[in-house]
Amino acid sequence: MSSFGTRLKRLRINKDMTQQDFAEHFDLNKSSISKYEKDKNLPENQLLVEIADFFDVSVDYLLCRTDNPTSLNDAKLKTEGSLNSEEQLKKPIEMKDLLGLFGYAMVSKEGKKEILDFINFKHEVLVQHYSKKENESDPE
Repeated sequence: MSSFGTRLKRLRINKDMTQQDFAEHFDLNKSSISKYEKDKNLPENQLLVEIADFFDVSVDYLLCRTDNPTSLNDAKLKTEGSLNSEEQLKKPIEMKDLLGLFGYAMVSKEGKKEILDFINFKHEVLVQHYSKKENESDPE
């Protein structure tokens, strides 16, 4: 069964950070991180939110209230209103929002490369598809 400590450790390691790196990033002692990862302590609420934002996951995910790492940024993508396909392609999408949909923070380096390759491939296919449609509908 997952715990806050195991999730925090997995997220930290997947970001290629040592406990010391992570501690320095949040102005903490390495021993605090060790205690979090061993489930001996929990961070204060504000720090918990900052950690969730840093890893682009929800606080509920960190606290094991859900197995879905979807962050608020991902949920925002779903609720911003629907655009038609062509408008959606033209709208800039932040890579972190796309990657959150794949649970990117929990994936190995090789898995991350596969996800990025897939996103780039699908983007090219969609751009070509809609470019063809635009050319077909333009009267000459």
